[in-house]
Amino acid sequence: MGAHDQPNNGRWLGVESRYLTLNGGTDIDYKAPFEEALRISITHLGKTNDIGVFMRTPGNDLNLVRGLLYNEGIISELNSIHNLTVEDDIARVVLAEGSNYNPTEHKRNILVTGSCGLCGRSDLHSHQKVTSEDKFSQKQIHDFHVIAMKNQELFKQTGGTHGASAFDSNGVFIGSEEDVGRHNAMDKLTGYLLSKSLAPSVCTLSGRVSYELVQKAIRSGYCILSAVGSATTMAIHLAREHDLTLISFARENRMTVLSSPRRVT
Repeated sequence: MGAHDQPNNGRWLGVESRYLTLNGGTDIDYKAPFEEALRISITHLGKTNDIGVFMRTPGNDLNLVRGLLYNEGIISELNSIHNLTVEDDIARVVLAEGSNYNPTEHKRNILVTGSCGLCGRSDLHSHQKVTSEDKFSQKQIHDFHVIAMKNQELFKQTGGTHGASAFDSNGVFIGSEEDVGRHNAMDKLTGYLLSKSLAPSVCTLSGRVSYELVQKAIRSGYCILSAVGSATTMAIHLAREHDLTLISFARENRMTVLSSPRRVT
């Protein structure tokens, strides 16, 4: 079996495959979402170093880099980026002279896959507690997930991507991103919100929640993180420690609130 390109805007590849059931089989074109490497290189005060090679779905790479740099604490505002280009799967970032960047704290020593947020890092993050007192009803949160799914176009085509969506304090949908990696989708969304100067309140996720996604949610300014999947022990601990409302198994008309339940009415 081989593979052949389809008119897909570079987001998925049509792969020759055989679909089998107990009643027989048929040849089909399997739509596989692209996963490709992106090397991120940072130049600061005349010195250049790579922070790692990240596996991601090509597309919205500028937002991916912006969001990653922000969520990792490399930058605290977009003005810290003097120049950013992405070409031939290499992202080149030039930081402003006044940036407080320490390359020894952020270098990744291994390939970072789409499912790995802390791979290659020896330290954990530190954040301020969530202070927002925004509140939303259970119905609103379930509706947010419905809206989020409607905006996951690549998932509808391939069934192989994760999605992260954002809603503001008024419950208005303000952005959504997809990627083969859960962390990448979150970083892309953060980068988009930063680029548009949008303030988020609720984030919905299409999968499970790990420590890394909770820390990105806190860093990005959310007060509620709601996922259709489960949450790990470290995710729950971090959410409780920083007063983030964490929700798991938000499906149909049920959900499990794991921390700071006062924001869900």
